[in-house]
Amino acid sequence: MDSTYLTDIFNQYMEKSSLLYQTWFIHSEERLHAFGQVRKGSKRVVDTIRDGTFPRDLHGSALESVMDVIAAQTEIFKGAKHAFMWKPKLRIPDIYENRDNQAAFADMLAAVLQNGDGMKKLMAVNDLANRKIKGLGPSVSNILYFLEPTIFPPFNTKIVAGYKLLTHENIRLGNWDDYFKLRDGIIRLNEQGGLFSKDLGAISAFLFDIGALRYVIPENSEEYLIAEEQHSTKAQLEELGRRQRQKDLHYRIQYMLADIGNSLGYRSWIASNDHNRTAGGKRLGNISIPKLPASIGVLSEHDRKIVGLIDVLWFTPDGRPVCAFEVEKSTSIMSGMNRMDDLYESLKTDMMLYIVAPDNREQEVLAQFNRPHYMHQHDLHDHIRYILFEDLRENYESLKRFGRDFSILGPISHFADGRLVS
Repeated sequence: MDSTYLTDIFNQYMEKSSLLYQTWFIHSEERLHAFGQVRKGSKRVVDTIRDGTFPRDLHGSALESVMDVIAAQTEIFKGAKHAFMWKPKLRIPDIYENRDNQAAFADMLAAVLQNGDGMKKLMAVNDLANRKIKGLGPSVSNILYFLEPTIFPPFNTKIVAGYKLLTHENIRLGNWDDYFKLRDGIIRLNEQGGLFSKDLGAISAFLFDIGALRYVIPENSEEYLIAEEQHSTKAQLEELGRRQRQKDLHYRIQYMLADIGNSLGYRSWIASNDHNRTAGGKRLGNISIPKLPASIGVLSEHDRKIVGLIDVLWFTPDGRPVCAFEVEKSTSIMSGMNRMDDLYESLKTDMMLYIVAPDNREQEVLAQFNRPHYMHQHDLHDHIRYILFEDLRENYESLKRFGRDFSILGPISHFADGRLVS
């Protein structure tokens, strides 16, 4: 790979304040403290294995303390501890039940801790790799990095992905031979670029950010665009799902209100544009009167349209409107109150008006109810109330379960501060 190009992308990367070189390698005190902590902890791992007190599980062991320090680092080491967790069904990693494998693991750590010769450290790790201990793969390198950072780079999915994107070399996860191949390649890149520290954490952070598609270079730009498109599509689908859930809840509330009205002897009307909607597989139009009563026919075309689009209306058998409900799941409370205001002005009749809202919007409803515009309209203020979703649901379930002949609306004396009290 061209050295000038590497130096250029290294240099640009080092200036990115939000990426791992700056946030972790340069400015993290935890990273610096971790070297001493891992070194001391690794010595304890060796001692407990050699004196026979090393447990048959990661939990409570000196190794767990080491991995806790490492996993507390930046996301490069987020899953480092998982590789050492005892998986009894698979019997891996096989250093908890097999005494010989334990000893080999301790001998490798001791050699890396005690030898001053880099080649001897590598040979000790190679000896461990050659034993092919089940479940004990190159994840060990995440410990080795904190014991000798100029010789051993960390090893994880994103680092491998970044290296493969930059060099087009094929590296497999979980394979010791591939780890050594990756290590040699990382050192060559580091020497070619000539800017990063000899501490291999710097270039590992660089490769991680490439693999995570957070530092965009020509080699990963196509993958970045694909990921962005997928992310955008996922966000759009999530938003569509959220909106659909809101609509579904809106229709369920309409269904309950209409069903209650019919159960109490009224004739329920559901907004004309919602007749073909369904709630729990039930068509809303099936529990609504098919058309507005003749009493509404005397209104102007504009006023009939206002009435026809109210979420739910209750009429007496002779066609007199007695209650109107506007369901405000996420839309403006004020817009719902304005529709009620228009309805009240259109019908000029003694009826009750209800804003039906989620429990978490109660304070917002009260704030709108207390606006001077509504406080000063004494007639309207006396006729408009609100119902919370949970109160409605509980009363609806009670009505359906016990067939009780009561109205969740109750007499006017049951209202307090605008809220329906059942």
